[in-house]
This record gives sequence, C-alpha cells and structure tokens, in this order.
Amino acid sequence: MEIKRCTLDNVKELQSVARQAFSETFLKWNTEENVTKYIDENYAIDVLEKEIVDENSKIFLAYNEDGKVIGYLKVNKEGAQTEKDYPDSMEVQRIYVLKEAKGQGVGSKFMELAEKIAKEWNVKYMWLGVWEHNDPALKFYESKGYTHFSDHTFVMGDKPQTDYIMRKDI
Repeated sequence: MEIKRCTLDNVKELQSVARQAFSETFLKWNTEENVTKYIDENYAIDVLEKEIVDENSKIFLAYNEDGKVIGYLKVNKEGAQTEKDYPDSMEVQRIYVLKEAKGQGVGSKFMELAEKIAKEWNVKYMWLGVWEHNDPALKFYESKGYTHFSDHTFVMGDKPQTDYIMRKDI
C-alpha cells in the first residue's frame, strides 16, 4: 500500500473513492435518495477541487499494490474545520476505506499520518465526528485512543442523525 497527497490531477480518483466508500458505509441505513443527494452535494468535482487547494486542509489517497485507490483521508485545521468550537485542534473530517480493503491496515496507516500532521501543525488535540450507530468505526477510533466528548447533528438528506464527537489529545 502507498499513501499519496491528493492534488488537482487526481480529483477524479478522489471523487470515485469518496462516492463508493460513502455509499458502502451508509446506504444500508439510509434511503438511496438521501445518500445520492449527499454524495451529489459533497463530492462534486468543483467542491472537491476547493477542498484540495484549501491551505487549511490536506487530503491523501491510499493505493493498493495494483495502483487502485482504496481509501482516503481528509484533515482540517483552523477555518476549514466543520465545527468552529474547537480551537488549537485538528479535525479528521473524512477517513474512508473501501469495503474490499477493510482489515488491511489502511485505516491505521491513515490515523498514524493524521497524528503526524497534528504534531506538525502543533495542535493540542485531534477530533472527529462518527455516527452513533457505526459500531465498527466507534471501536476503531476507541482503539486509537479517541474518547467521546460531545455530540452534533448530521443531516442526511431529510434525516437528522447524531454524530459522536471524539477526541484524542496530542
């Protein structure tokens, strides 16, 4: 496996993995209409291009030995964070691994990279939001030292859901 920084040159690879991973993760618990609406709004090429060039964000793609993108990571600091109440922190906004690559250590490599970036950015802690019913993700983050400290509402189409906000001190 190889992890590379995402650039505008591979925005279509990012879009493809983002759409597939989001669908694989959430379609079984939501309507197809709500998932499609979310994907269309959040993973459009122009939206992703803005995220790639944002100086307060970094996006990385994971490739398998065949050169296929199997996951991605997005971290944010300062104004790029989705929540504004956490100063001196870094958000792990997106960490997705395709179903076919789960259990191969991709998520752990992403978390190691995120922690390295948090140290480079000299923040006090890292945080992320995870759906309260995504038990595999909750267990994964807890195993990496994250603890639940707050909640927020995440709206999937017409369905409000609760995300746990988890943090790890650096």
